[in-house]
Amino acid sequence: MIKEIQIGQTSWISIIHPGKKDIDTLKSQFPDMHPLILSDLHTPTIRPLSEAYEREMYMVMHFPALISNENKVKPREIDLILRKKTIVTVQYDPIKEIDDVWNECESNKELAEQYGKSPIDLLYHLLKRIFSRTFAELDQIQAEIDKAEEKVFAGREKEIFTDITLLKRDVLDFSRAMKPQRMILESFLEDGPKLYGEHARPFLAALFSEYMRAANLLENHKEALDALYDTTSSQLATKTNEIMRVFTILAFISFVPTVIANIYGMNIRDLPFGDHPYAFLIVVGIMVTLTLSIYLALKWRKLV
Repeated sequence: MIKEIQIGQTSWISIIHPGKKDIDTLKSQFPDMHPLILSDLHTPTIRPLSEAYEREMYMVMHFPALISNENKVKPREIDLILRKKTIVTVQYDPIKEIDDVWNECESNKELAEQYGKSPIDLLYHLLKRIFSRTFAELDQIQAEIDKAEEKVFAGREKEIFTDITLLKRDVLDFSRAMKPQRMILESFLEDGPKLYGEHARPFLAALFSEYMRAANLLENHKEALDALYDTTSSQLATKTNEIMRVFTILAFISFVPTVIANIYGMNIRDLPFGDHPYAFLIVVGIMVTLTLSIYLALKWRKLV
């Protein structure tokens, strides 16, 4: 689906789920558009991209989105074609933040004039809106990290270990989507002023600052989760070792009485005290005495 709106001095063309008809319409409207761009629009692009051509700039960006009901992070692709007085946005799945800006431009002429001073102004507001969602989702992850930290140091590390692993996966997926943006924004910061003049530089620098904020938050989240993961693993290992130590001590204490009991359980003649009327009490007394002796020896060595 292709649609167009004129806001201020900027023409904004939005394409959602681009088909052959949409791309042919774009080609007929801009016959001088580079054919490589039109070719790329047919299918989503796995890798991010930034290319400067004679009359336009073409960027492919991926932004992470936290899908709560699926408990996963999904990258959202947006392709951007920037010309002197036109910006083309291509979405392969609807992106709410872009739709919101479109609706605001349709319903608020004053806001549309502000957004549409140039394609760079509109690009800035679009990407800033998407970055705002990214920051909100990173704050959500931070809240989950804080909850996990409280549970770990409250002795509930066993139940929170899986949650920490899932949070590490979310941060990794965020990083995989966000990291390539640095190359794109740096390239755009260099090439953008060539197409739009020095007016574009502050906007592009601000977008790069937004990216750096997100990247720093991600790095902080990663470090915090790594520390929590190591702490949880260490506490679980300590508890496991303590349990194994207790079982080992119990096995050692009960070893001698168990051997004696097994010997007397054999059908062997002439066992010590075998014919004594108080044989049972004597043998039990020997077993209790040996057990207490072993226990006291271990306690003296501070092993129990």
